[in-house]
Amino acid sequence: MEPHRRTRTIALAPALALFTAASCANPPPLSDGEKFARVEQMSDDVARQFPDVETVTVAEVGRLLEAGSVVLVDAREAREREISWIPGAITAEEYESDPDRYADRTVVAYCTIGHRSSVYAGRMTAEGRRVLNLRGSLLAWTHAGAPLVGPDGPTNRLHVYGQTWDLAPDRYETIW
Repeated sequence: MEPHRRTRTIALAPALALFTAASCANPPPLSDGEKFARVEQMSDDVARQFPDVETVTVAEVGRLLEAGSVVLVDAREAREREISWIPGAITAEEYESDPDRYADRTVVAYCTIGHRSSVYAGRMTAEGRRVLNLRGSLLAWTHAGAPLVGPDGPTNRLHVYGQTWDLAPDRYETIW
């Protein structure tokens, strides 16, 4: 009886090793709460990298939108903007072609998480144009339940730049 048990154990060892390796390679998906916590952590990292860039939260942008006193500038690449954007946002190129047109509004840049829009906001501010960064950018926007639009109207599709930033809530289809 004893040798038979050893044979089973030995036969199961490769299967157990394969299962363990597979489970380590594909961790369980993150919950929306875990994704949002990661977005917050990454936003804190961005803020530390760009201490001179002013930020604004999604809630603050919401109040500015209600008052009609904000212009949102999408600092992402064209291929990302082709998927979706914040309603009413303009491109960086549109803003830069006539920045004086927006002199009476708060200008807020965004990207996927806030790094590229911080670079943009810093550059614009250094050139004499006060541009704020949307903290957490599109990922924070989607976690707040705020809308996105695409070429055909409202959408749940979002270009997240790359796998590292695939942190949108589960109700979104992410692309990179």
